[in-house]
Amino acid sequence: MSKWLIFFALLAFAVFGLANVSITVNTAAEIVTLPQTAFGLNTAAWDWHLLDSAIPGLLENLNVKVLRFPGGSFSDMYDWQTNSTVPGQDFPYVDPQNNFDNFMKLVNQIGAQALITVNYGTNFSGTAGGDPQEAAAWVKYANIDHNYDVKYWEIGNEVYGNNTYGANWETDLHAAKGPQTYAENFIAFAKAMKAVDPNIKIGAVLTCPYNWPWGQSPDWNKVVLQTAGDYIDFVIVHWYAQNPGNESDSGLLASTNQIPDMLAKLKQEVRDYAGPNADHIRIFVTETNSVSYNPGKQTTSLVNALFLVNDYMNWLTGGVDNVDWWTLHNNALTNDNNSDKLYGNTNYGDYGLLSNNSNFGTSTVEPPNNTPFPDYFGYEMLKYLAGPDDTIVGIFSDQNLVNVYAVKHTNGDLAIMIVNTDPSKAYDVNFNLIGFRSEDNATEYVYGMGNGIGGAMESIVSKTIQLSSPIEVAPYSINVIVMRPQHIVKIVGPQVMQNTTISSTTLTPGRSEQIETTFTNKFGNISNGVIEMEIYNSSGKMVGQKTIPDVSIGANGSYKVNWNWTAPNAPDIYTVKSFLFDRSMTNLFSSSNEAAQFTVAIPPAPSFSITGSVKPAELGIGENGVISVTVTNTSDLGYLNNGIIDVEIHNAANQKVWQQFDQNANLSPSQSMTLTYDFTLPASGTYSVQVGVFSGGWGTNYAWNSDVTKVVVK
Repeated sequence: MSKWLIFFALLAFAVFGLANVSITVNTAAEIVTLPQTAFGLNTAAWDWHLLDSAIPGLLENLNVKVLRFPGGSFSDMYDWQTNSTVPGQDFPYVDPQNNFDNFMKLVNQIGAQALITVNYGTNFSGTAGGDPQEAAAWVKYANIDHNYDVKYWEIGNEVYGNNTYGANWETDLHAAKGPQTYAENFIAFAKAMKAVDPNIKIGAVLTCPYNWPWGQSPDWNKVVLQTAGDYIDFVIVHWYAQNPGNESDSGLLASTNQIPDMLAKLKQEVRDYAGPNADHIRIFVTETNSVSYNPGKQTTSLVNALFLVNDYMNWLTGGVDNVDWWTLHNNALTNDNNSDKLYGNTNYGDYGLLSNNSNFGTSTVEPPNNTPFPDYFGYEMLKYLAGPDDTIVGIFSDQNLVNVYAVKHTNGDLAIMIVNTDPSKAYDVNFNLIGFRSEDNATEYVYGMGNGIGGAMESIVSKTIQLSSPIEVAPYSINVIVMRPQHIVKIVGPQVMQNTTISSTTLTPGRSEQIETTFTNKFGNISNGVIEMEIYNSSGKMVGQKTIPDVSIGANGSYKVNWNWTAPNAPDIYTVKSFLFDRSMTNLFSSSNEAAQFTVAIPPAPSFSITGSVKPAELGIGENGVISVTVTNTSDLGYLNNGIIDVEIHNAANQKVWQQFDQNANLSPSQSMTLTYDFTLPASGTYSVQVGVFSGGWGTNYAWNSDVTKVVVK
């Protein structure tokens, strides 16, 4: 966006006023306390600038607590003993200074922990698959010989990319492939490594639900968990929100809404398949960014910073123990998606938080080495919101484009992050604070649109604000407000007991759950109190709320709440939280953060009708046409969650010549979705438009229409 577009956008705010957003924060509704491992970052042995003198300060500024090493897929061809690529494998460069000891010096200098990916793909002679004894020797070197106290170890990187499903990007010299082989080898690695140091934690590679190859056969997650569940301390998934060429800013910023469903499914798989150890298995997201490969300009734009904070906070709110951004440094790529339809002012992509204009050759497009990109500042904004041992609390926003997160700091402060993903509209934000009374002044940190790299501000701005007025949040901005407590919530006055019952512990989407909570006052009197009832999914998102004002309960009296709540179309475990406050909703008489739990079961498979049209029905070679396809869920109870709608054009020989697909589609019973695409065809003939509806990961084909409509090219 140019400076003039920014100017006219700001002028419009002044002339037409701002839309209002109401945000509720319930500080008594505790979701999760953040572990020491929460905020991580990928590093690599091939990074020329990993040990630059500026790096410790830049990382300390972010409060990074985990550094992953030695670097993605390279891990499966890396010899840690010689800091080199194993014989027979081709990799452009390994920095001779980036050996394990120097990496650990950096880790210790910034007060972080190491997360090590051991080589599953190759032994160090390059003749076979990874050797458990070579991994065990690394544990011995790290924790016995040098007292580095490396606690977390992954067995391989994206091992499912070893041609198990027809794609081969991950090096794996094992004679056999597939989830059963990986699981059996994982056990051998775990036994060998824990024989050296039984206190380490070992992670197994899984596929991310609703993302390929999840849903394919053989079922990777099921086989690995069933076979190796007793030996797994944490499971690992990677998530890249888009595939190259299909990037869109609105699509990327909406993509983090998928995380609760992905996480709920992953938790369910662990519960269903991992056996008696399931309750002890944690979840790590050890790689994430906005696009799976070939990064374009979006990765160096402000939009990627907005995505980063939503990405981290959705996973962490859901109880994930670790999220690691990919990556500290990468390098510029100039020939990928640099479309004018994407926000930003760069003509290159780069996965790194920091610029790297000399790795794998000198770049002519990037700024000097270690210049922060917008996502660096996005990461920095996270430190003002949350840190280890802080507690995420319940929130609700009445505007879908305004994402909100709230965290109680260990010192009693309350931090609220507001992420405005609307590219053109500013909002006035009004807070409804429950269980917290703030001082009048607060500190606000702001990062958003500007004339720096990627159409972003050149740095974060902080200022003191008055909370007596609404908080203005600009388009495409991240705002963190840190409030100091005037009053900290505490149990006061009367002694109130509560009991909650539910009509069903398991129900299907669309059915009603009857929730009954009785508050009984054992001592004193309550006048004009407020009952707050809330329902959360397993990812910490508030999905239901009921507030009852003017509640009075005398000594030995009781008050009963009846609430009929309709279950959503998202199979998950849901938790009821219930609270009784005084009239100011500051002092707390009674609270239960787990008043009741129930499960929404998987609904029946959905069915669909598919219709469509092409305009014009006849066109010339290379002439632009438009396909419009409508998919309707015709089932009574079946839902499509994070599904795929696949639109294809086939020639007379039924060969596919064109394809577009919409991922993460959601359709409730009787709901329709219309998709429209531009297309051109290079040869004359009669073509058929064919459309299918699939589950996430392409695992199940719910519907296929091989003759939606015809198009003639002359």
